[in-house]
Amino acid sequence: MTYPVLRQSLLAFGSGFGASRLLGGARANLSAGKTGIARHRAMGGALVASCLLTWDSVAAQSPSDSEKIERLERQTELMREQMNRQNDLITALQKEVARTKKKPEKKETEMAKRSEPSVSSVNSNPSEPSVAPKPEEPPPYVPTRAEVIRGTQPAISTPVAKFPGVQFSVWGWLEAATVFRNHNSVNDMLTVFAAIPYPNSPLYKEHEFHGSARQSQLSFLAEGNMDAAQKLSAYIETDFLGVGQESNYLITNDWAPRLRHGYLTYDNDNWGFHLLAGQQWSMAIPQEFGIVPRKELIPLTINANYLPGYQFTDNWQIRLVKDFDKQVWLGLSLENPATNLAPGIPDTVNGLAINVTNTGTGGFLNKVPVTPNQAPDLIEKVAWDPSWGHLEWLAMQRFFTDNTLCVTAAPTGCALGTASQKTSFGASAGGNFFVRVIPHYLEVMGGVMYGTGLGRYGAGALPDVTIGPDGSLVPLTALHAWAGIQYYPWEGLILYGYAGLEQNRASYFSTFGYGNPVFDNSGCMTPTADSFATGTSATCVADNKRLADAKIGFWQDLYKGRMGRFVVGAELEYLKRTSFPGIGGVVSTDNLIAFTSLRYYY
Repeated sequence: MTYPVLRQSLLAFGSGFGASRLLGGARANLSAGKTGIARHRAMGGALVASCLLTWDSVAAQSPSDSEKIERLERQTELMREQMNRQNDLITALQKEVARTKKKPEKKETEMAKRSEPSVSSVNSNPSEPSVAPKPEEPPPYVPTRAEVIRGTQPAISTPVAKFPGVQFSVWGWLEAATVFRNHNSVNDMLTVFAAIPYPNSPLYKEHEFHGSARQSQLSFLAEGNMDAAQKLSAYIETDFLGVGQESNYLITNDWAPRLRHGYLTYDNDNWGFHLLAGQQWSMAIPQEFGIVPRKELIPLTINANYLPGYQFTDNWQIRLVKDFDKQVWLGLSLENPATNLAPGIPDTVNGLAINVTNTGTGGFLNKVPVTPNQAPDLIEKVAWDPSWGHLEWLAMQRFFTDNTLCVTAAPTGCALGTASQKTSFGASAGGNFFVRVIPHYLEVMGGVMYGTGLGRYGAGALPDVTIGPDGSLVPLTALHAWAGIQYYPWEGLILYGYAGLEQNRASYFSTFGYGNPVFDNSGCMTPTADSFATGTSATCVADNKRLADAKIGFWQDLYKGRMGRFVVGAELEYLKRTSFPGIGGVVSTDNLIAFTSLRYYY
């Protein structure tokens, strides 16, 4: 081989030396060994270049042939030794790159082995549960402003304590409220709509002012997850609108706490099944979502009795609910019965003595009349939750019972001395709606209910039944309707307006019944010595035909933060009461009522 040919071969070798030598081992780990490979490639090129320079310098001296051959052999041997050292360095680099790659893989393998039990450990300890990663808890529910004002959800979404399996939450509000009525009803914060005074009463010429903290409320919730799908809960809610034997209005203002709600629930999300047992809002109450406790559509009023036409009671009940993907709900509730009797039911009618109430004894409504009831009220509901709101339809069946004794054979032809238990049936149906017209800004809502024996379930508390000619109880036909609007113009302010109506149909015979046109209404508009002394008069029967109400109000946040919410509210209400026609015609009265409230929600 001549010198020029050998020189060109070495130049080609030097330019491709690093790549041809390193491709096999380093290509798979290019990112890990890129810097080292480049370094050694440069070293290989420099080595060949130095050899060529040396060779060129030797060749330039033009020594003898023997000396050239000798020098060339020495240079070749030197180059071979340097190439061997270069090969050793490249091999070491490849091993280092391989070790660098295997370390994280080994750590990942070890972590995987630690997170899963080995086959031997599972076989040797079959009773020990495997270690599974703990699922992430969902973020806490953030209640709406309306839910906080209603008191159905806490202002601070932080549990008080959490023990193994059970979480406890406490919330509520403290209130300093006032009420002013144009005509005195002696009602404090809860207006009895059906009893506002007629002009013959001394109350009509009196104004009424009260300050009260009795609507302050305390709620306690305990929740336990049986597993990922099953949950048990217990809930108690109380306020101080009860009146006890020691309550007084003169010095200490002692007021008894009362049980608003006390119930347990069982929820199974796999089955879509929900059970509620205890005292809770009747299932007849409108809902904002589903058929779910603490998701009721309660008006934001300061008036603790809300408005006529609105359906609600607090009842003991057994409630069964089935949901279909939290979109469609079916509910059945068996609820504690009670009967709201029309005024003026006589002791005897058509030769029959009537027993329609019994006096409570012991620890149950001591010395208070209690109606006999044979079966629970039945309520069925279907609800649908589209993205824009909530719709629901419901039906109700009720049973009304009294006892009669035949004391005179005429005119019914009954056998003297025989007693008879008589039960009549009432049924009604209706629905409610809640629509987010502009989400987070404007909501409209309302409902209607129509049927017989409906009175007790309306806020106006018109009667359920009156007496019939055979001594049985006759359910009264009633219409209940209400509507409302809630507007949130900016953060912290709620404006609301509601209107409602309750109306009964007359039912009568001879000189008995409800709404009888032979009843005397002539004394309702003029006070007399008798009416001024007692507030009532024999010449002012005036059975209620209709209650109508309209109100507006607001709630404004003064503070909202980690300590809860501090709010101020005011409400203006107009209420009208109208009688059935009688002797002296139709009579009516009204009342203008103003409320204020300062509340701290915690």
